[in-house]
Amino acid sequence: MKSRAGSRAGAMDFWGAVRLLRKRWYVVLPAIVVALALTALTYVSIPTRYSSTGVVVLTAPSAGGKVAERSSPDQAVQINPLLAFDGSLVTSAQIAAQVLNDPATKEALGIATGSSDTYTASNGTTNGPFVFVTAQSDSDARSRQLVGGALDRARQELDTRQRELKAPEGTFIQVQVLVKPTVPEAQIGGKLRFAGAAFVLTVILALAVTFAYDSIANAVRRRRPKSPGAAAPRDPELTRPAMRPVNNRQPAEVSAEARE
Repeated sequence: MKSRAGSRAGAMDFWGAVRLLRKRWYVVLPAIVVALALTALTYVSIPTRYSSTGVVVLTAPSAGGKVAERSSPDQAVQINPLLAFDGSLVTSAQIAAQVLNDPATKEALGIATGSSDTYTASNGTTNGPFVFVTAQSDSDARSRQLVGGALDRARQELDTRQRELKAPEGTFIQVQVLVKPTVPEAQIGGKLRFAGAAFVLTVILALAVTFAYDSIANAVRRRRPKSPGAAAPRDPELTRPAMRPVNNRQPAEVSAEARE
C-alpha cells in the first residue's frame, strides 16, 4: 500500500511540475533558448584536437651483435653492448620510449612549457621491440609533424648511444618505420562532454529559476493589499430573499376575516 501511495504521489508531483512549466512557459522558453545558446558557445569555444599515431620497430643485424676483426688479436671480436643480453631489443625500445618522453626531448622537438601540443611514447601492450608515438595538437598538420619528429628522434638517439658505446657499425640496431604518421583524426569527444555538461547544468538552473519565480509570484499575489473601493463581502443571511406567505389569499381578505 505504501509503495502504491508513493508511486501515486510521485506521479502527481511529476504532472504538477509539468502543469507548472506549461503555466510559466514565458519563463521556460527563454531559459531553454539560453541553454541552447550556451551549449553551442561552449562547443565552439573549445578547440578541436587532432591526433596522429606512428610506430617503429627495432631490428638487429642478421650477423647479430658481434663482429670479427682481423686487424689485431685484441680486436678479434667486437660486441654491441645493446645486443649482448637476452631481450636486448625490447630493452632498447624501452630506453627509446623513455628518452622520447623526457621533457628535454619534447622541448627540442618544439613543445614549449604550457603548450597545447603534446605526444606520448610507449612500448604498447605487447612485449616486443616496438615504440608507439601518439601526438595531439590543435592543428592537424602539427600533430602529424610531431609524430614524424619523434620517430626520427628515436632513430637518432639509438644511433648516438651505440656510437658512444663504441659498438661496431655493422652491429647497430636499426629502426624501421612500421606505421607512418597516420592522417590526423579530429577528437571531438571532449567537446561533446563539455557541451553536454553545460546544457544539463543550464537546464537545471532554468527549472530552478522557473519554480522560484512561481513561488515568488504566488507569495506576492497572496500579500497584495485589497483596493479601497472594493465592495465588502455580503452576509448571506441579509441577501437571502424574503419568504412569501403560504396561502394565496390577498392581504385585504385576511384583514376582513379578522374584523369579523
